[in-house]
Amino acid sequence: MTAFSASTATLPVVAPSTTIPLRRAPHLWAGVVLFIAFTAPGWAAAFGAPAAAGAGVIACAGVAVIAVRVIRAPQWRALPWTALTFAGWAGASLAWSRWPETTALTWTLLAATTLVAIALAAMLTWRQLVSALAWALAAVMALSVAFEAWAALVVGGPVGIEFAAVDADTARSDIWTSAQLFTGGRLDGIVGNANLLAMLALLAVVVLSIRLAIEARRRGLFAVALAVSVYLLVRTESATAFIATIALAIALVILLAARIARTTAGRVRVYLAAAVVGAVTAGLAWVMRRGILSFLGRDGDLTDRTEIWDLVFSRGAAQPVVGNGFATPWIPWDPAFSDWIVMPRGLHIIQAHSVWVDVWFQLGVVGVVLLAGLYALFAWRTWVFAVRHHRWQRRDDRVTATVSLLPVAVGVIVIVQGITESSPLLLWGWMLTVLFLAKLQPPDRASQIGSSRHARREPEPDFV
Repeated sequence: MTAFSASTATLPVVAPSTTIPLRRAPHLWAGVVLFIAFTAPGWAAAFGAPAAAGAGVIACAGVAVIAVRVIRAPQWRALPWTALTFAGWAGASLAWSRWPETTALTWTLLAATTLVAIALAAMLTWRQLVSALAWALAAVMALSVAFEAWAALVVGGPVGIEFAAVDADTARSDIWTSAQLFTGGRLDGIVGNANLLAMLALLAVVVLSIRLAIEARRRGLFAVALAVSVYLLVRTESATAFIATIALAIALVILLAARIARTTAGRVRVYLAAAVVGAVTAGLAWVMRRGILSFLGRDGDLTDRTEIWDLVFSRGAAQPVVGNGFATPWIPWDPAFSDWIVMPRGLHIIQAHSVWVDVWFQLGVVGVVLLAGLYALFAWRTWVFAVRHHRWQRRDDRVTATVSLLPVAVGVIVIVQGITESSPLLLWGWMLTVLFLAKLQPPDRASQIGSSRHARREPEPDFV
């Protein structure tokens, strides 16, 4: 048996600590950290930005404390250097930033998210990661439905940020939820934004489906959570999520076809056929774009996005190569952004609504190249990881083959979302991108960034 084929039997494992509480601590705290990352906009809407920042600090501090106990000296070659390079360039932009305070603040958020993702990749096994994601996302889905029901039944109408009353003069950016659970409108959920909730719901559908496929315990609970996720995905009426769902389905079909082929020549034929079909489909979609947008309930300017992009390109033209300074998100109280782009009903724009436009605006062509390289490496590693883990003979094979679909799904979701949103540079989008980059290291390096003290291979604990 070759070294490679042997590695397909089980996913990389970091041995647990010798003490049971410490063994479970990374897994349990990871669920808390992911929940905070998923719901960060909700924390800000409910209690203000300081409270959201405080929750983030607590999450990071907990990860740091556990990491010091669990991880020994990092294996530097196994770090996700593409992500660290991008983060480093974002930090370097402080030297020429046109908004240095915003750059310092938002880069701190980026750096903290990056380090937390690397630590989680080192501490968690794949099964633990799926479990933590499943619990966190199930909680977000349940809390979103409960919040919408409370707004509709108890409040009886829209809820403003920090629970303020809403009237006809309230700006759209000051409304937490429109309370449309029973009126047929779009749902904003606990995160206060239908588009963000839609992508979380799609991610929940993927993660919960994998959790149900590989683990028998608590299937009833997670089946209900999956049904709620599908419901929220539909009720958010997000065009981006609709396109991401189609893209994800296509990617999984191609991936499964490549797995069935198994030989290099067979996979090449699958990819060539997919490329031809994809090119034809893309051409038809471009020709029929107005009809498609109309079907999705969107107009030709992608809900004012083209207007936003024009304004961003106009302002960013002064520094096209190195950018104007990192700022993700645009801090609304910074004079450079506070009254820059304000849409109808007083909606203050705090992002360019495209990862690529935002990165060019902030970090220039250099930043775009670095991010493109990062995503290319991410796509390559996740795809190879999923295609090669195709064995299905034993229980461990089935778990491995199923879990290996997760990084590909996350990649599709993040990349598609990045076309019309800048969220993949923030919080859970960036965290999962870095986490999977760190986890999917070449086999000739290290299967993990660090190993636990008293490292040895042991069976992974059951799901919580």
